[in-house]
Amino acid sequence: MKKNNIEYKIGGQIWVQKNGENFLGPGRVALLEHLSNGLNLNETALLLNMEHDTAYKNIKSINKISEEPLIKELDNGTYEVTKYGIDIINVYKKLKEEHKIFLEKLNKQFDDELLT
Repeated sequence: MKKNNIEYKIGGQIWVQKNGENFLGPGRVALLEHLSNGLNLNETALLLNMEHDTAYKNIKSINKISEEPLIKELDNGTYEVTKYGIDIINVYKKLKEEHKIFLEKLNKQFDDELLT
């Protein structure tokens, strides 16, 4: 909404923690998605504007925190997202959509209250 040429917008991201540790967020989910689409770690890191070492550390961290591996490292240095990993991506996407709807509702509420 614009009031006096100022536009207000409430935003936010979804982060999932497990026992106080960051488990999933937008970057890690994007990493999983690109790897699940057949890209290797180097290609994925480049696409996400991420250092290779950072991408690798994220993979290790995700698997360490998770109940079961989301990503498996294959013999040739490539990675495969597990079925559990695909399920996690899909659940996160649903949460993200619900979060988007929630933010739209908050923005409308904020706009309505500013106009009264």
